[in-house]
Amino acid sequence: MERSRDVFVDQDIDFSTLIQNEQLLRGLEHSGYARPSPIQLQAIPLGRLGVDLVAQAKSGTGKTVVFGVIALESINPLIPQPQALIVAPTREIAIQIRDVLRNLGKYIEGFQCEALIGGLSTQGDYTKLKNSQVLVGTPGRLMALLDSKRLNPKTIKLMVLDEADKLMSEAFQPQINFIFRKLPATKQCIAFSATFTDNLLESLGTLMKSPQKVRLTETVPTLDGKQNK
Repeated sequence: MERSRDVFVDQDIDFSTLIQNEQLLRGLEHSGYARPSPIQLQAIPLGRLGVDLVAQAKSGTGKTVVFGVIALESINPLIPQPQALIVAPTREIAIQIRDVLRNLGKYIEGFQCEALIGGLSTQGDYTKLKNSQVLVGTPGRLMALLDSKRLNPKTIKLMVLDEADKLMSEAFQPQINFIFRKLPATKQCIAFSATFTDNLLESLGTLMKSPQKVRLTETVPTLDGKQNK
């Protein structure tokens, strides 16, 4: 079966072209990632610049690696405090993201990533909050932890919305807005969505400052308003 163009790059490029962190490169290799997909090739450099970013990417294109790499590059693993917050719409997706990031950060000394999800006692969250640089959570649990002041947001510098089309729906948007307001104003915000509607962009525009946009086309991703040749 021919591979879809959104998961395949013709160019002879590997991750060392995008990333200099040797420990992270080992983690990518350990996880089975040899060459970047189109969305990884376009979005990782933009995310590493610290700009706000909206990217269209469906499941299977490597989007978790994009924000995983950006998160791991942004944190200081020597500081055992939350520095990146990844929001997912379901418990299952949150667990999957946590597992991917743990594998990517396997060789980064001091790195810890934990999932904060509903359906479990909050007692276990205290230990997770104490030592983790990256937190992955569902909106309701993160809102509760912030509201109760158990989660101190002052050191968080990156917020990621995975499946933003679902997170910005009526069911979740009030919780997302609450979480966003609790985080430092200087944070970077990144959103991934399988859809790319005007309504979604308008909603995300209330959370972001002049975001860069990356779309998946039939060939390769393009930056907003530009065609790759």
